Amino acid sequence: MPSTARFLMSLGNVFFSLVLGAGALAFSLFFFPTSTLQLYKGARAAGETLLSGAWPAQYEPVLRALADERLIVYMGFVLATRITVGLLVLLGSKWMGTKPAREEFPL
Repeated sequence: MPSTARFLMSLGNVFFSLVLGAGALAFSLFFFPTSTLQLYKGARAAGETLLSGAWPAQYEPVLRALADERLIVYMGFVLATRITVGLLVLLGSKWMGTKPAREEFPL
């Protein structure tokens, strides 16, 4: 497979994961609001724990941007959907009796 096609498939996979993660978060917000609220509270506690350290003032804006509870919860959903899709692809390939293509890199 040409390297351009690999790049585009990889980029499409990342984009698909971001969209699927957003859909999973919306599903969770709509059907499980109390559980999602608990996720947000836990993410806020984790962010505040991270920010409570004695960080130099130059790093604090970056840490605050990365420790935002909405971002933490969204990235958690994206990671969960990537793992789920990866497992489904693995199970589907085992069920169909094919092995996923292994990438070979020239030495």
